[in-house]
Amino acid sequence: VQVMFNENIREASECSKQGNIVKCVEHNEQLPFLDVLVIRNSENKLEFDVYRKETATLRYIPNDSHHPFQYKMASFNVLIHRLLNFPLSKERFEHEKQLIKNIAKSNENPHNPTTFRRDTDNSKFASLPYEPKFTCGLNTIFKNININLVYKDKINNNEKSGIYEISCKDCDQKYIGQTKRSILTRFKEHMAHLKYGRTEKSCVAQHAFDNNHRIYINNLKLIRYVTNSRQLDAFESLEIIKCNNSMNRDNGPIPTSPLFALINKDSYGSVNRGNKFGINGALV
Repeated sequence: VQVMFNENIREASECSKQGNIVKCVEHNEQLPFLDVLVIRNSENKLEFDVYRKETATLRYIPNDSHHPFQYKMASFNVLIHRLLNFPLSKERFEHEKQLIKNIAKSNENPHNPTTFRRDTDNSKFASLPYEPKFTCGLNTIFKNININLVYKDKINNNEKSGIYEISCKDCDQKYIGQTKRSILTRFKEHMAHLKYGRTEKSCVAQHAFDNNHRIYINNLKLIRYVTNSRQLDAFESLEIIKCNNSMNRDNGPIPTSPLFALINKDSYGSVNRGNKFGINGALV
């Protein structure tokens, strides 16, 4: 078995591009591996300790060094994390704990790095869009009720969902549609239908194809930001009826509603198209 092991080590060293692979042999019932010392006790069971080379010193970034405080504490964070996570016996735990204190003392660190404080902070967090005019005031108000505000980056309109408008570059007609995804994704689908001649699947594609008109990305506009998908049908039909020059084939999923009487009657009458192609005639 030993011969086979040595042969495997030799072959691995030849394949390695970083140099020879050195085998570690158990000595005095101990075997080091990285920063772990594996110990075989008298009962032939394994115990663990922190392994340090003979050349290791207690020297770390001293307290009077002109380094950021986080850099000085980084080493102690590693030492304490190892202390808490290694399966050390009680005696070895106390020995390592005292050693960390000695390291702090040697580097003139006034803090006691092994004095642990359990975090009992019960603060809650709330996520809000960032608005420069209100940020400072809101932050102060919410802190008084133990809520920390986390501000989200402003979302570009083309990345939002809801009711969108695609206008024609060469005439005044517009298409009104809805989407649960970003309106930019939906716009690209309309353009794909135009590119591959699938005009029956898109009013935008059919209009551009039949009239040889142009439609560009800057003709895309978010009319209404909607996150509740159950409201999309109503808002889409509402915006179609409000639009005087819609290229839509019908008045949307809800073609008639008593609530539409609240809209300007002239606008409603000018766009009261019949469902010539049916509600599902266009992909929305």
